[in-house]
Amino acid sequence: MRRLDGQRALVTGASSGIGAATAQLLAREGADVALLARGEAGLLRVATRVREEGGQAVVLRADVADRAALEDAIAEGVRQLGGLDVVVVAAAAGAFGRFDEIPPEDFERCVRVSLGGAVDTIRAVLPELERTAGRLVVVGSAVDEIELPLLSPYVAAKHGLHGFLNSLRADLRSGGSPVELSEVRPGAVDTPFWLHLTHPGRLVPPTIPPLTTYTAETVARAVVACAIAPRRSITVGGSTVLLSLAERRARPLMERAFALVGRFARARARPDPARQGLWEPSGEGILDGHLHGRPSLLAALRLRGARPRGGVESS
Repeated sequence: MRRLDGQRALVTGASSGIGAATAQLLAREGADVALLARGEAGLLRVATRVREEGGQAVVLRADVADRAALEDAIAEGVRQLGGLDVVVVAAAAGAFGRFDEIPPEDFERCVRVSLGGAVDTIRAVLPELERTAGRLVVVGSAVDEIELPLLSPYVAAKHGLHGFLNSLRADLRSGGSPVELSEVRPGAVDTPFWLHLTHPGRLVPPTIPPLTTYTAETVARAVVACAIAPRRSITVGGSTVLLSLAERRARPLMERAFALVGRFARARARPDPARQGLWEPSGEGILDGHLHGRPSLLAALRLRGARPRGGVESS
């Protein structure tokens, strides 16, 4: 039996990576899905997969950093689906480089997409979720407590998002809201995010060791599990949990280790003249970033009761 039969879902960042994988798994569980992102090509590919799973797919083109366009797109999604029961906030953007290398406008754009876009999405969908006693699942990041170098705007945004969600959860409880709020906190994930990072010199970060990266499908399974059986927060990946523990217990050592990682990554970065992901639509319906991500045994064990079945297409 499909566990989300008749449910209506909205996914931001749906044209690639975690958002695209999540949309397909939601449809497999019986949901109709509104897909929201900037790029048309990726949205259409993901919409095809949603329909192949038996779900209705609504394509919504909007930049989450444009509040008016975002609100209009969400309103259209609500109109076409007849309401919302599940909302997944997965849109994010990053810039690569040392803080003093990143132009102010690039820094602000990253924060506007990853934090401001999430806040504006939640503000727009909350009235609908209040009406249906719905579920809100937000893709955060373990960098909200890990000192990741060369990604300062993304880290700042995810720190802010984590704090906002904690405050929002308290507000929902104090107001007697029926909305269930879950946060999914992955570590490094093998998605096109790494291919779309923007650098003022068009540099691309070196490949991350496969040991530390997880597949987009692994994170999407955690997201859909929270849509089925909400939980406050889940961290995806055993290595992510270990890094978080090390950060709490041995912060000075971790600071030195990440400083070395930052120097290595900056020295090994290579130029890519076509790099435009921060400001231009970039989603092509692809799930991975060619980093050889792996599944998470820990997440599979923790989510076994609500874990979605089957695999998803990667390209």
